[in-house]
Amino acid sequence: MDGALQGAGPCPRTGEEGKLPAIAEFDSVGLRYGTGAEVLRDLDFRLSDAGFYFLTGASGAGKTSLLKLLYLAQRPTRGRIRLFGEELSEAPRESLPPFRRRI
Repeated sequence: MDGALQGAGPCPRTGEEGKLPAIAEFDSVGLRYGTGAEVLRDLDFRLSDAGFYFLTGASGAGKTSLLKLLYLAQRPTRGRIRLFGEELSEAPRESLPPFRRRI
């Protein structure tokens, strides 16, 4: 469903028809530690405002790595991460605290 609501009308904050504003968007994100194989690859998802999400999985599945990417403690090897509509994959470290406080 990708955060789309059928018949919801325009979002009061974004003006987009039938879409809630996104807190986070991952587009083809990959993560590699050093020169090894990718530990996370081709992550594509959108977390909408007012949503409630769970992150579950087996030990070693990449849950902590994904959370580190979400608040940009770890930078993606490839792909795009947007928080609150701002492209932040390559943003300077000093610009990140205001976004982290909003998560």
